[in-house]
Amino acid sequence: MNRIIELRGIKKRYRQNEKSIEALCGVDFVLYENDFAAITGPSGSGKSTLMNIIGCLDKADEGEYLLCGKNIGKISKKENTFLRSRSIGFVFQAFHLLPKLTALENVELPMLYTNIPAKDRRKRAEELLKKVGLENRMHHFPKELSGGQCQRIAIARALANNPPLLLADEPTGNLDGNASKEVLDIFSELNSQGTSIIMITHDDYTASRAKKRYVLSEGRIC
Repeated sequence: MNRIIELRGIKKRYRQNEKSIEALCGVDFVLYENDFAAITGPSGSGKSTLMNIIGCLDKADEGEYLLCGKNIGKISKKENTFLRSRSIGFVFQAFHLLPKLTALENVELPMLYTNIPAKDRRKRAEELLKKVGLENRMHHFPKELSGGQCQRIAIARALANNPPLLLADEPTGNLDGNASKEVLDIFSELNSQGTSIIMITHDDYTASRAKKRYVLSEGRIC
């Protein structure tokens, strides 16, 4: 089975009050095709740092990170941006939808940067909104929708460029119980269709919906 992500001895340090703080202390982690993994841990354990590295938003100080077989430490910034846009779909706790765009326009947005013709963008956005059960809300603005509906739009947007990996940061953090379950049901369905998923979460129920669970503690995965 192919490896989507492979981390080898990942270390990350920060300077704080003239002291070096080691946020990650040699993380080893592998995510295979069709995996659905949850990474949990207490505040300050390094979850955000790890997510930023996995998402190619930051680089490790030591170690190797392979994304879809590409060594992130050995490619240019331009190649990094291209690989990230094609390989990873991001789902955030705060949704990050543009308020002046409709649900349909928000989902279309990532495709604007990949030279997909307008007609094809619109068709794929419509298909993705149907997939998350929002075919009747395509022309609504975020302020007209519930938190759960906004998160479903965010999931559809994350899928726009058909990435092999979804990276979700506290995806149910702003949702009530019913909306959380709906979002996690969508993740499970997407995973059954072949999408690999990593969720960063502190919530036990959310983590329990993944196939695999890892704990990040004191900068290490166990």
